[in-house]
Amino acid sequence: MKKLILAILTCAFIASPAFADDFEGEQTNMLNNITMQMERFKDDARKMEFLTQKKACVEEATKLLGLQECMSKFDPAQLEIMTNY
Repeated sequence: MKKLILAILTCAFIASPAFADDFEGEQTNMLNNITMQMERFKDDARKMEFLTQKKACVEEATKLLGLQECMSKFDPAQLEIMTNY
């Protein structure tokens, strides 16, 4: 069991620069997607507020885990449920 844990930690340490690139790419993709949605819903104040908060969360994230937390906190399904009144 100790060897397995050591192997996992070693792989994580060696692969961390690759994960950093993944984080930056994923963060950029998410920000681009949010920006496109903001353009699409610019006349809907509720959706804009939701997207503004989501964008701030993504910009503040420093790791992939932070991006995952943003995705769960700001579920895209919530945006689709919102309607104009």
